[in-house]
Amino acid sequence: MEDDLIAMALELLHGGEQAVGNLTSGGTESIFMAVKTARDWARAQRPDIDRPEIVLPYSAHPAFDKAAHYLNLHVRRIPVRDDFRADPQAMAAAVTGQTIMLAGSAPCFPYGVIDPIADLSILAQERQLWLHVDACVGGFLAPFVHQLGYPVPTFDFQLPGVYSMSADLHKYGFAAKGASTVLYRDDELRQYQPFACDVWPNGTMVTPTFAGTRPGGAIAAAWAVMHYLGVSGYQAK
Repeated sequence: MEDDLIAMALELLHGGEQAVGNLTSGGTESIFMAVKTARDWARAQRPDIDRPEIVLPYSAHPAFDKAAHYLNLHVRRIPVRDDFRADPQAMAAAVTGQTIMLAGSAPCFPYGVIDPIADLSILAQERQLWLHVDACVGGFLAPFVHQLGYPVPTFDFQLPGVYSMSADLHKYGFAAKGASTVLYRDDELRQYQPFACDVWPNGTMVTPTFAGTRPGGAIAAAWAVMHYLGVSGYQAK
């Protein structure tokens, strides 16, 4: 069921053949896992960094700050533009040699607008940074709005700088709480997500997301809802 749900999410968000993902308990865990994965990726790619930073628009969800608190990262929140969207130029100016990650929202919670993810994608590529798109609200809404012919700015894996995304099934996926997805451009990036431990008597323990034992009810409910509604059902909603 998890593989089926992830495949449907990736198809909506133009993940491509190499894209992968996991189910989580909600948007906070999805963002937490993306931040953890970006941190460990940066440790491998840029071992010289000793005080890793995330550069965010002021409108980004506090889950980024929560993850940074637990993972010993520093957050730099940057004022948004007059249209309440992220300011890529100001974010570029805030990037330092310690920056490992950028983030944008599609849309953000406070204002309901989609950040200029295309510009952030270019910035991420130019500076070799991880870009996460928080589509917890819009991930299962914006694609269907676009399919119905309304203008929606590109915000997903169509943009080459987007490394990870979060999208909640329990918002406009209409699934029961708590079901969300954390998605990656490819498995080479996701390899930094799991936790593994072998320093105890029972061998190696590996968990792909934060929880050890994950309840199956929310997963089954989300699977049932998505199959029941289908594309036409979501478009009608």
